[in-house]
Formats: sequence, structure tokens, C-alpha cells
Amino acid sequence: MVGFLLKLAVASVVACLAAGGLIDRGQDIYDARNYPLVQGFIRIELHISRLDTRGRSQTGLPCDITDQCDPRVIAFIDTERPNHDFGGDSVPYANYATLHDANNVDIPLIGKTISRDICGRSVRKVALRVRAIDKDMFNDDTIDNYKCFITGDNPPAENESLANWSEEIACAGEERKSSKVYMKYRWYRINEATCRPSSNGRGPFSGFLSR
Repeated sequence: MVGFLLKLAVASVVACLAAGGLIDRGQDIYDARNYPLVQGFIRIELHISRLDTRGRSQTGLPCDITDQCDPRVIAFIDTERPNHDFGGDSVPYANYATLHDANNVDIPLIGKTISRDICGRSVRKVALRVRAIDKDMFNDDTIDNYKCFITGDNPPAENESLANWSEEIACAGEERKSSKVYMKYRWYRINEATCRPSSNGRGPFSGFLSR
């Protein structure tokens, strides 16, 4: 009986992952039809100006009964699996850059920039991922995950001097649309010699162990 229940649980997990994979694949097919490939040596810069938590976690409940949120904000520029879910299915959280770590503030001013290079590969779409958590003594709570995109129909500038920043984007949370992170980006072509290779850093079991 125990063996049967274990097999059933494993089958359920596999089915859920397969369903998620089909959704991701469907989005990949849509992107291939709508966005041109961009190839070469390219630098992407993402600037996060501020986060508005509205004082609540992703459940809609206040971060704290008596105080404001204690936010930690992390970010990653995902050039490999932009349509995949947050967590190990796309980028393990350990590989994100920490941009802000504060206490008792609902609208933290961040003002930080991160970058990532594309070194000779082709992309149609880049995910600008931001994750905010409310730190707690015993168990951190997710404030929300935020994801906006750069697509190939908005090609990179030919060099840094010609690269203008986008207009500021109010990127809404996946669970609570009223929570937003404010960001802007630019991308531009660079010399091959200055390109910094990188990866999402996924391991063979990342999709199972990091959610």
C-alpha cells in the first residue's frame, strides 16, 4: 500500500511538471511566430528603482501586524528560460543578485543596476525577474514574484553610446497585481572580447528541488 501511494505521489508530481512544461513550450512556439531572433554579443542592463509592496505579502495579508514589511529584493536577467516559472524550473534563487535588504519599509527605494551578457547566442525574449520576500525570524514569506520581458522586436542598440534606457515599467506581481516593482532596461551590442559568458546555473534536479 505504501509503495502504491509513493508511486501515485511521484506520478502526480511528474504530471504537474509535464503540464507546466507544455504551457512553457506553447509560449515558446508563440514567441517563435511573433518575435525575431537577436544574435551576437550583447549586454543587457536592468535598473530597479523601487518596490511598492502595499504592505502585504502575496497572500494579501499584511507583512506584519504592528510594523511594515522587512523586504529583501533579488533579481536576475534570464536569457535562457524566460517563459518558465520562478524557482528551479528557470533560475535557482541562490543565483539571483541581492539588490536590497531592509527592515520596516513598505516602499523601499532600491536604485540598483545589474547586467548580463549574451555571448554569441540567439534570443527572442529575455525575462527580467525580480523576487521580493518579507524576512521573518522563523519563516520568510513571499511578497511576490515580478517578471517583465525584452523581446526581439525591440532590437538592441549598436553600441553603448547609442543605447537609451526604456521608459520606466511598472511590473506587476504574479499573485497581486497591485504590488509593483519599477524598472527600466537597455541593451546594446558589445565587442566579443568584452563579453562575459554566464548561465542560469541550473543543476540536474533544480526543477524538483527549488520552487
